[in-house]
Amino acid sequence: MLAKTGVEQRLIEVRQRIAQAAARSKRDPRAIRLLAVSKTQPVRSIEEAYQAGQRTFAENRVQEWLEKAPDLPKDCQWHLVGRLQTNKVKYLDQNVAMIHSLDRLSLLETLNEQGERRGIVWTTLVQVNIARDPAKAGLMPEEVPDFLNSVRDCPHVRVQGVMTIGALEASLSETQGYFRQLRELRDTLQARKWPGVDLQELSMGMSQDFELAIEEGATFVRVGRQIFGERN
Repeated sequence: MLAKTGVEQRLIEVRQRIAQAAARSKRDPRAIRLLAVSKTQPVRSIEEAYQAGQRTFAENRVQEWLEKAPDLPKDCQWHLVGRLQTNKVKYLDQNVAMIHSLDRLSLLETLNEQGERRGIVWTTLVQVNIARDPAKAGLMPEEVPDFLNSVRDCPHVRVQGVMTIGALEASLSETQGYFRQLRELRDTLQARKWPGVDLQELSMGMSQDFELAIEEGATFVRVGRQIFGERN
């Protein structure tokens, strides 16, 4: 039997932790999707994760996605989780499965314009700064309803949920509270109906806190360092 690579072993451990967190919160682990965040990681490390069965990957920067994706198998599913500049939207295509960082009207309008031009309907999540951290991007919670109203005028953008990034200086208990607040906000908003909006997804939790996010209802967890090791 071949020895497991470092990436493969760490993936096994992360999947086990996801299953354990799901069990603690009486959730089906199949409802939680693991995004392997490959920011700054070389193609060979992503290939190791692929060989270990991982198919969903996330990049922070469009340029990195453009450089890596052609060298990797076509059945990799790519998500963008970093702040997306409007001038980079033209480089995206239908191989981007989901954009997790829709955070402003100008980006919504640009995505709609590019989608209309190229016949693409983008699947997105609205980024919410639930912790009100000045160091983080995202809409303030009270801004989200008006933003969702704007989606009705953008038929080439579909909103499927919300995303947040934990505050830099927060304790684990504070972070879990923020995850709970995002879930509660999502549940409140889901009770209303907006064209082009179905808030089924919750993208929250990273290497240091993904188990807390699962306990609070995350459907996507974004894990990089715990899979690939420290960033280059």
